[in-house]
Amino acid sequence: MFLFLPENSFDLRVSSEAMHYLRMGVDPYAVSLERQKAEAALGHSKGEAALGHHVFVYLYPPISIEILKVLNRVPALLRAAIFWMAYAVGFGLQLWGGSRFAPEAERHMLRFVFPLVVFFPAFVPSDTILSGNMAIPMYGAVLAAAARGWHKQRWGAFHGVVLACSFFKPPILVWLVIPLLLGSAQVVPAVAAALGGVGLFAVQKFLWAQRFAEFMSSIRYTLPLEINYSLVAMFGKFLEFIGHPSERAAVGFYIAVSLAVFGVLVYFGREFRRNNVAWQNFAAVVLVSTALFALRLKEYDLLPVTIPMALIVLCGVRNPVALIVLILGAAAVGVALVTDHVTVVDTISVVTVFLAGVCGLSAEAQASRALRAGEEAPIPRAVRV
Repeated sequence: MFLFLPENSFDLRVSSEAMHYLRMGVDPYAVSLERQKAEAALGHSKGEAALGHHVFVYLYPPISIEILKVLNRVPALLRAAIFWMAYAVGFGLQLWGGSRFAPEAERHMLRFVFPLVVFFPAFVPSDTILSGNMAIPMYGAVLAAAARGWHKQRWGAFHGVVLACSFFKPPILVWLVIPLLLGSAQVVPAVAAALGGVGLFAVQKFLWAQRFAEFMSSIRYTLPLEINYSLVAMFGKFLEFIGHPSERAAVGFYIAVSLAVFGVLVYFGREFRRNNVAWQNFAAVVLVSTALFALRLKEYDLLPVTIPMALIVLCGVRNPVALIVLILGAAAVGVALVTDHVTVVDTISVVTVFLAGVCGLSAEAQASRALRAGEEAPIPRAVRV
């Protein structure tokens, strides 16, 4: 389908243009940055530039340029066919991987959930499936590897896939938090993979010094201008709204929230290892938490967590406390829409579902502990009269 809709593949166009500039011997970073500045000089607001797909800049690390040079040697039609096949397979893996986390009782509902993922990532309408962004096949591979890891308790492939994807998308390393929560046996491999990803990113500063400097300049200039659905970005916008913008406060907020979320996950990880919560329920909450750890959160980052979010909602409607959280979140979304704060809807959606999932895990753990305590209580002997 996408082969006949090239004008809609707005994210893919960024890489295509970068390859075109490389064939001309021009620096893609410099051209992208100049286009962004020229568009800003014309008076386009942040929302118009992002939502209207007017300006997209090349924001992949310098090592990706070497990969684009290799791809430039492949015939265009063959390159397009390979990419879109990989794209379709990657999205299919997202659906398959997400469905593997569904409890047996909820699997019959997945046929209604799949269309939700296509057109409503994080329950919000979006055309990101048409974007052609390479993150979609990457997340497909990561989610499929995560499903395999949960089912077989073999995480080597997951570590390798995440590390390979970090070549193009370093923030994807945050997914390594998943095996990290499953016990001490996974700490060393997860930390090693994370350090490997950070090292691969850092060494590019020395291998391609000028290219890396231009890449960082593009990052520093572009990120404040684009729409970002991450929790820390929304907090930064709130500080701007009240007239007290502060990078230091935003960093402190991010650290505090990340530590709090990680602490909650560690606690329920212990409950999971004690068999007090079902692995599917815990896994869904962990997957959604990856969106809360993100510094930059886009629609395509929300696609792989949409099925876990739907599974949490399906379970949450049967839990009174979780149901109240979901109702309050829906009300907050309504207020955001009425007051024309559309960009905060994704953030509210993710936070609401995460909190509902935590409420569900808490209730499940309490019920399991109570049941186990009742089974272990000594049976009183009959009293003779």
